[in-house]
Amino acid sequence: MRMDRRLQKFLNVLALMAAIVLPRNSGAADLSGEWIGQITGPFDTPFTAQYSHVVLNVTGSKISGKWGQYAIAGSLASDDVTIELLDGSGKTIGTLTGTMKAGAVSGSGTVIPSRRMGSTVDPLPNDVTWNLMSSMPAPATPKTYDYDPKYFYGTYSAAEPPALHIFAGDTVRTRTYDGQGPDAHAIRHGTGGDVNTGPFYVEGALPGDTLVVHIVKLRANKLLGRQGSRFNQHAVTQAYALSAKYDPNFNGNWQQDIEKNVATLPPSPGLPHLTISMKTMLGCISVAPPGEEQYAGTDLGVFGGNLDYNDNVEGTTLYFPVFHPGALLGIGDAHGAMGDGEVVGTGLETSADVTFTVNVIRGYATPQVRAETKDYLISFGVSGSVPDSIQLATAQLADWLKHDYNLNDSEVALLLGDVMKYDITELVDPHFDVVAKVPKSVLATLNK
Repeated sequence: MRMDRRLQKFLNVLALMAAIVLPRNSGAADLSGEWIGQITGPFDTPFTAQYSHVVLNVTGSKISGKWGQYAIAGSLASDDVTIELLDGSGKTIGTLTGTMKAGAVSGSGTVIPSRRMGSTVDPLPNDVTWNLMSSMPAPATPKTYDYDPKYFYGTYSAAEPPALHIFAGDTVRTRTYDGQGPDAHAIRHGTGGDVNTGPFYVEGALPGDTLVVHIVKLRANKLLGRQGSRFNQHAVTQAYALSAKYDPNFNGNWQQDIEKNVATLPPSPGLPHLTISMKTMLGCISVAPPGEEQYAGTDLGVFGGNLDYNDNVEGTTLYFPVFHPGALLGIGDAHGAMGDGEVVGTGLETSADVTFTVNVIRGYATPQVRAETKDYLISFGVSGSVPDSIQLATAQLADWLKHDYNLNDSEVALLLGDVMKYDITELVDPHFDVVAKVPKSVLATLNK
C-alpha cells in the first residue's frame, strides 16, 4: 500500500511539471483534419461565397496545410487562429484571423483577389469574413436510398432546397416525371417542360471538384411514348419548313413494350408497321449552375441540363464540374428512344425508373460536362451555335486526354485527327449541344 501511494505521488508531480513546462493548445487536436472553408466578401451572397477543401495540420502552436490551391502557414494560441494563404511562389495573398468555438472557426481578414486579365496593376486586398466548417464524415459503408419524389422542379438553380443528402459511393433508386402525365404523389414546381427529380446534395462535393454520376439502371415505366412529328426550324432549310404540309391528325403516340424493349407506332399510310428498339435515355441531368444563375428546365449549359444525348443511358458515367457545395444533382426528361439532335423537338417522351451512384473527384474539374460509355470517352460542348459547340467539345476533349494520358499538343491533335467522332445532340432548345468522342479501344494502347 505504501509503495502505491509513493508511486501515485510521483506521477502527480510529473503531471504538474508537464503542465508548467509544456505549452498547451487546447484546440490543436480539434483543429487538425479536414474542413470546408468559406470566404465571403462584404458584398457577396451565400451563392457567390468561395468554398474550398481545407486540410490543417497543427504541430505545437504552428499550423500548416492547404486551403484549396493555396498553402497555409499559421499559428494557434489557445482558441485564437491566424492563417496566412500562400500562392505557389510563397507570396502571402491573404491573412485570416479568427476564433475556434463549438467545433467551428470563424473570423475576418483580407484577401488579395486575382489580377484581372490584361491588367498590369495588382488589386488591393478585400476585407472578408471566413468560416471553417467540419466535413460531415461519410458512413463506414455506402448506403442505398429509395427516394420517392415529393417535388419536381422546372428550373436549374442553387436556390432549390435539397431533396436528399447522400455521400460518395451511395446509390439512389428513384424515378423521373413525364411532363405531360399526371403524378399522384408529387408537386410540380415551375412551368414549361423538362422537370427534374432532386436535387440531391452530395456531401463533400465543393466548387473545383468533379461530380461523378454512374447510371446503374434506367428503364421506361410507361406504356406510352409521345413524339412530335414536325421538324424544328434548326433542322431543315427555311424553304422546306415553309413548304411542308404536316398532317394535323398524325398520331405520334408510340406503344412501348417494356418487356420486349421495343416501341410500335400506330399504323399510317406510309408507316403501316413501324417498330423500333427502345434505348431509354435521360434527356436532362445536371448540377446547379454557377452563382445565382437560374435556367428553365428546357435549357442547358456548362452545368449540364437538357443535354438530350441519346447515349446518356444505362451504363454511362457522367462527369460534372461542381459550382456549389453538394453539387445539387438533378435528373429528368426520360425518352424511350431518340435520334440525334432531337430534330422534332421531342424524343419518345416518357417517365423512367432510375438507379444511380455518385462519387467525387477532388480538386479537378473541366469546363463542361464529360461522359464515358463502354466504347467512348465523350466531351460535351454547349453554346449558342453549332460551330462554337464543336470548338468547346474538341478543346475540352483534348485537355482531358492531355491531363489523363500525358500527351503533348502535337500528339493529341494527331490522335483526334484520326479517330475522333462528333455527335450533334441538341438542335431545338435555347442552346446547341455537340459531343466530341474518342474510342476507348484506341486509348487502351496508350500509356495512361
